[in-house]
Amino acid sequence: MKRRKIRLKYKKERVLFSDVLPYELPFIISNRYFYRFLVRNQIRFQGKKLLWNKHCNDGVLAIIAFLFNTTVDKLKHDGEISYKGNEIKSLKRIPFAYHIRHKATKMRELTVIDPVNQIQMVDFYERRHSLMLYYTGLDRFSLRHPNKVACYFYYKDRLHHVLLGKKTDRLELYFHEYENLRTYFTYERYSNIYKFYEDYRYQRAEKKFQHMLKFDIQSCFDSIYTHSISWATGGGKDSYKRHFKGSSDLSFATEWDSLMQLMNYNETNGIVIGPEFSRIFAEVILQHVDNRVENELMSQGYTYNKDYACYRYVDDYFFFFNSDKVRDSAMVSFANNLREFKMSISAEKTKSYERPFITEITRAKIELDKLIDESLKYHSEEFELDDSEDKDNDDDKEKETDVKKEKVEKAINDKSYLHTNARHFNKMYKSILVSMGVESKDVINYALARISRKLETGLKKYDASFKLLSRAMQSDAFADIKADIKKAKQKKERMLTNFLIELLDSVFFLYSTNKKVNTTLKVLSILNQIIIMIDHDYEIEGDTIQRFSDDARSLVFKKIQDEIALVFQTTNFDENTQLETLYFLVILKVLRSKYDISPEALEKYMGVKRDDDGIILNYPKTNAISIVILLYYFGNKEKYKTMKADLTNKVFEKINAIPEDLRKITAELRLLTLDLMSCPFITKEYKFQIAGLMGVDKADFTSILRYFKRYKFMFTRWTGVDVTKELNAKISQEVYS
Repeated sequence: MKRRKIRLKYKKERVLFSDVLPYELPFIISNRYFYRFLVRNQIRFQGKKLLWNKHCNDGVLAIIAFLFNTTVDKLKHDGEISYKGNEIKSLKRIPFAYHIRHKATKMRELTVIDPVNQIQMVDFYERRHSLMLYYTGLDRFSLRHPNKVACYFYYKDRLHHVLLGKKTDRLELYFHEYENLRTYFTYERYSNIYKFYEDYRYQRAEKKFQHMLKFDIQSCFDSIYTHSISWATGGGKDSYKRHFKGSSDLSFATEWDSLMQLMNYNETNGIVIGPEFSRIFAEVILQHVDNRVENELMSQGYTYNKDYACYRYVDDYFFFFNSDKVRDSAMVSFANNLREFKMSISAEKTKSYERPFITEITRAKIELDKLIDESLKYHSEEFELDDSEDKDNDDDKEKETDVKKEKVEKAINDKSYLHTNARHFNKMYKSILVSMGVESKDVINYALARISRKLETGLKKYDASFKLLSRAMQSDAFADIKADIKKAKQKKERMLTNFLIELLDSVFFLYSTNKKVNTTLKVLSILNQIIIMIDHDYEIEGDTIQRFSDDARSLVFKKIQDEIALVFQTTNFDENTQLETLYFLVILKVLRSKYDISPEALEKYMGVKRDDDGIILNYPKTNAISIVILLYYFGNKEKYKTMKADLTNKVFEKINAIPEDLRKITAELRLLTLDLMSCPFITKEYKFQIAGLMGVDKADFTSILRYFKRYKFMFTRWTGVDVTKELNAKISQEVYS
């Protein structure tokens, strides 16, 4: 794949794309349109001052008034609000916390902060990014820390460009506002912890040291005390307290501490989990701990890279040593210094290794590489199609026809093939887990990513000869061999269909062993590749050329439908783990209506119970993300009319369950309200009732609707979703695992 490089024009608001939202959100939800809303209307903070374009229309002003709990009349003409003294505390918000599956019996809480706090974070990055870089660049242990403000964005041409037969790249506009930007900063040194195992630092440590201790911090982000950012940047807890200036302290750390509290409803114990800025916050603190440990070991006569080596990836540590004495001293030092910052080492995840340092997971991945390479191998005769030779040549038409005929005949006789056996693959996958002593959760994301890359390569190779046969079928120039072309094309089509059905069996078998958000995304990426391949005809020089028959399409799509239906049948719709499986509804919507999941099956999955008259007896709790996904999937389809009515009624109950004074500072309700105002699948009357419950008067409601009539979306893209672009954007933002 060709790697492309795009220079970024500096806009401070690009923080919204990369650093303020959790990765684990459906790709139909993003800050893309919120970013455009802020930039278009020049809405920004400057310290304690909120500014906007004085010429904003009433719709924009109504949204600003809703976000900042004021009125349009107070906003008109001024173009700014100044928060004096402690008035900034009025911006405290209750963040939207939701859960994803972390382990079989353990959930992980993630957080979406309120839009107001997101705007504040944009300003903080703009003014304080130099200090953020300074305080995260002091530690030699760290393997992942900000290095500098990102100036370039890199991406790779993806499969769909080739398979759709399009010569032009239409992504320039899409990337104009760097909407796939991974992070605001570039990072030293690794994007994934497992890259460390292949690095020279790891191998050098293996040469020098006989032992390695791997450990991490217990509930790192939950344990962080927000004031400790000041301790870390102020020389330690005792030093900070001696020099603390009280309410007059306007330092970098105090400001960051206050902002972290505002976005978390003034909570000081624990920080919001999910956004990149929280990882940077933790990095500052952990770098201070690392430096103190190194200094204490030095004072005991232990030299770095001579007596020991230590590396840290976020909150995972790798400590290399020869002497048990240096190990014991280091662990005491880590324990004491972490305790000062209200953190501790996880005994459960502490493990020792002897040289050679190869973990069970690494060994399992080596075996998985062998299995995937062999099971998904494209058995090729190296058939290549040079597109340059297929162009018209007015000077020598006869010679060109001979060349093309030679290629078509070569494609007819091409013996290349794709084949896999799901039963064998699944059996060997289980065998690897058992023999290597690992769990599926440890390697499944790696396995699915490898399968995805292998599939992409195989489909490209397959398509070279298949595309030529498809074009020849449409041409009168090959009338004498048309029967041979048809036979060869049908054979290749059957071969690919069988391969994809077997592959889908294996992919969903793997998924059944560990249903997590990251895993779901990787399965969706594989499904999207298959859908692109099967569901799109060739578009060549303005002509549409049929690719696959309806029968082939039907077989593959029915397999996808059946596998997703089985996921819903075998998964409980739990209040704390709704996102993992609901994600599949987004990909199902890409398929034709006949592959929709039935309302009865969907209600059974959700645990909806009705009496004989259809009255609901039980309805699950749904958060804003689940509500958005379900509404997106229902659309305006008649078959889901009853389910949509029930869901929208439950939104009323959800809002009414929260006291009126708290609704205005609850991020989940505020995000959901703006998305519902832009949703094309619900009535104006319903929107008006929701607005009323959220304190929006009739005039502002009308202005907001007028805004969304023109600009369409705020956080959720309700229509026109390009799944390929969105998936590539989402996967490019996967920060660490």
